[in-house]
Amino acid sequence: MKLRQLIISVVLTAIVLLGGALAFQQMSKQKKSTVSSKPIKEDIRLVKTATYPQKTVRSNIQIDGRLRAFEQLELLTEVTGILQETGNRYREGASVKKGELLFQIDSQDDRYNIYARRSSLMTAITQMMPDLKIDYPDAFIKWKQYLDNFEIERSVKPMPTSTSQQEKYFIASRNLHNQYYQIKSLEDRLQQYAIYAPFDGVFLSVNRFPGALITPGQSLGRIMNTTDYELVAPVNMNDFKYVRIGQSIKLESEELNKRWTGTVTRISNQIDQATQSIPVYIRVSGASLRDGMFLKGTLSGTSIGKVSNLPKTAIVDQNHVYLVKDSLVIKHPVQVMIQEEQTVAVRGISKDDQVIFEGVNTIFEGQKVTVSNQ
Repeated sequence: MKLRQLIISVVLTAIVLLGGALAFQQMSKQKKSTVSSKPIKEDIRLVKTATYPQKTVRSNIQIDGRLRAFEQLELLTEVTGILQETGNRYREGASVKKGELLFQIDSQDDRYNIYARRSSLMTAITQMMPDLKIDYPDAFIKWKQYLDNFEIERSVKPMPTSTSQQEKYFIASRNLHNQYYQIKSLEDRLQQYAIYAPFDGVFLSVNRFPGALITPGQSLGRIMNTTDYELVAPVNMNDFKYVRIGQSIKLESEELNKRWTGTVTRISNQIDQATQSIPVYIRVSGASLRDGMFLKGTLSGTSIGKVSNLPKTAIVDQNHVYLVKDSLVIKHPVQVMIQEEQTVAVRGISKDDQVIFEGVNTIFEGQKVTVSNQ
């Protein structure tokens, strides 16, 4: 019984396998091939090329930056007194002219002290005149003239010069020089009670007003020069070799549609680690300039010979170009000399090289191409 079941199972399995094989063969004959029997057509890329002859170009470095005042001063006091009225109540933003009186501190006490010192000097000179007339009659004449012109309320004039050693010792014994220089020191100090504008400018801040008690070291305010400005412009390391002190540069403001001429006055010896640029300082003056204004300009560098001026679109991987030779794309290294807004001056290609100047990001080295007529 078991043998009979085994034989039936084997026969049924064989029938199923044979039927499947016949069905697969029949279906294979009916299926059409999707593979074309025509020869494969090679896709050849169309590119645009141009030749670029060598020539001499001038390096034009594009710069930009913000203006800052060339001079800013904090007005500090060196004397004590009450701040007085000057006729002008200055506030932040007020304009001043060079030489204009800004602050006046009450100096009456020191002024009276100077009068007293001058009076003492005049008395000392008067007391020595009788002895001088007897012992040094020649010197008496010039000292008498000095004494006649002496005024207590005016600055002391230089004392007469001694013409002999004896006269010199005689004058020194009267302690006149000591008194004279003490008075001159006080006269210089008296000038510190009045503070004048050192340049045409504007107040950035005003910290004290008339009636306030002023002590040495106090800040009366800050003032900024409005005639001279300085532009700090970062210059790329590649362009740094073309910058020199004394160069002129044309600056412009797009917002005001105005132009000025600046001069390179300083070049920093420090490199900005973040941008790998070097700060260049440009002095500029003129009407309509303001602290914090954004300016841009073109710095004319030196002339560079034997370079080819390519469009920026032709550059690959910063210092390569694609050339077409025998219908194949060749990646060729170049030396970038000058980078401008739209063009790049390079060395390393000849006047006959066919340079691909458009669509370089969509092709690759070794690709077969056809040159478009340009």
